Amino acid sequence: MANNNQPRQERLQQQVEELCGASIRALSGERQFAYRGRRPEINGRPSGIRAPHLKPDLAKDDFTSFRGAADGIALRLQHSDRDLHQQMMPESAVGQLLFELLEQLRVETLVEDKYPGTKKNLDYRYKAWCAEFCASNMTENHVGLLVYTVAQVVWSRLSGQPVNEATEGLIEPHRMMLAPHIGGALVGMKRNVEDQAKFGESAHELIQVIDELVTQLDDADEDDGTESKADEAVRNFGLILYPENDQNGEMPGQSAQSHRERYRDLLEALESYQIYSTENDRVIEAEKLVSEFLRKKLRVQLDELIRGQGVNVPRLARDLAMILSAPELDGWNFGEEEGYLDARRLNKLVTSPDFRQLFRKERYQPHNNCMVTFLMDNSGSMKEHIGQVATLIEIMCRALEKAGASTEILGFTTRNWQGGKLFKRWIGEGRKPNPGRLTSLEHIVYKDADTPMRHARKNISAMLKPDIFKEGIDGEALLWAADRMTGRSEERRILIVLSDGCPMETATNQANEQDYLDNHLKQVASMLEARGDIELYALGFGLDLSPYYRHNLALDLPETLENSVFKEILKMLARRR
Repeated sequence: MANNNQPRQERLQQQVEELCGASIRALSGERQFAYRGRRPEINGRPSGIRAPHLKPDLAKDDFTSFRGAADGIALRLQHSDRDLHQQMMPESAVGQLLFELLEQLRVETLVEDKYPGTKKNLDYRYKAWCAEFCASNMTENHVGLLVYTVAQVVWSRLSGQPVNEATEGLIEPHRMMLAPHIGGALVGMKRNVEDQAKFGESAHELIQVIDELVTQLDDADEDDGTESKADEAVRNFGLILYPENDQNGEMPGQSAQSHRERYRDLLEALESYQIYSTENDRVIEAEKLVSEFLRKKLRVQLDELIRGQGVNVPRLARDLAMILSAPELDGWNFGEEEGYLDARRLNKLVTSPDFRQLFRKERYQPHNNCMVTFLMDNSGSMKEHIGQVATLIEIMCRALEKAGASTEILGFTTRNWQGGKLFKRWIGEGRKPNPGRLTSLEHIVYKDADTPMRHARKNISAMLKPDIFKEGIDGEALLWAADRMTGRSEERRILIVLSDGCPMETATNQANEQDYLDNHLKQVASMLEARGDIELYALGFGLDLSPYYRHNLALDLPETLENSVFKEILKMLARRR
């Protein structure tokens, strides 16, 4: 997990995006809008908004850029029909890029005059992106310069402002070359800014001209054996609208990949993950890891923490039962006026012609056949949160048990810091490149699914022991927890990860390619989500976990947990129904 060196920049980026997200929801009226892993989503799905200037980065952009991007997204949500936009999307890569950019420029011209601040923010952000684009040397690419010229010309025509003075000389040859061919399209776009369909038709005329020019450049590239300029342009900064996949990982315009195919692809990707040695890995019950004396002492501490909370557990249990329960046939209701005919009551119809209670109906009762596993990150940085996290887990498990669900509490860490003996062995054997995971795992069972809460109380308190916390390999822990659930009989299985950041194991990170553990966690989480037999959620403490988990919730736990904290968790669980 992320240690104390977790970049502050990432957290600040997240905070700024949360502020911008609130602004976008207020301006657009789209209540389900949120950022996930720096990508705009609506109700947990990609928003389809992929214009290149709408993704500022705190490392190089200021807050005004974020405000401008937020205003641009809000206008897009207000004034653009997403389905129509996708239907009209061109097939070519550069065509998709331009069509996305042109649609965004269209909606940005629709801001009302009574919002001068919004106009200023939009203008600032677009010009900042243009400066970044030029600084990236993409204008040295013929296709990059061509697209930049179109962006400048269309923006100038729609906004009424002159093109960027700093690059006016650079784009002038291309502008003069294009003018006779795209003049009519420009007039059509200017005339139809309030009509998305007609604007799109004019945009297609312009894109057809650009596609023909790009094809000529690509043919020349094939002759000299170099990479396609269009491919290079799409591959590089800014030109490809940042990768915004749909639910199945596809770009707009591509056919949807089936869940089965995606699941198979993810399984193949997971095969590249390497483990140096598993000989010292272990799964251990908490009672064997922490002495009974210490567990009793820690139990007293945890009881004191729980007594100080303002949570109504019976009410929480009722709310959970409503979310987790499914209707189950529980007999029949007789004497109904509609439904299935009840032959035993037909004789009453002879003696009482007005008798109508001749029918019976199926009776359904809510039934909870559910298992919930809490998988807790036992890395060093989680120690600062452990009191509140342990309290939250126990209260949730008590309520879930009252609601009729099975519960399991697991933890994951490493047996040593910085690889321990395995790391030293790897060094002694010549430092073979990319050895894979270079440490021994420690997977902890605090409570298994078949043990009632009253019998697991002392073992649960073991999670308060400080020296348990070392480093963490999240991807393998996720596979382990999911595997324990797979053999269970419960119809509904929910896995909730509790963490405060990204995977972190020093020896593995030093000896392998960058983001080795991060990528593995993303692949495992995506694989489980594609498989579909387990509902996967994540609770992040102090950091957004959306880059790894699609269904997640960032929590800042107060010392005293209130019902509001659990309401947020319930909303997250209810969203999947």
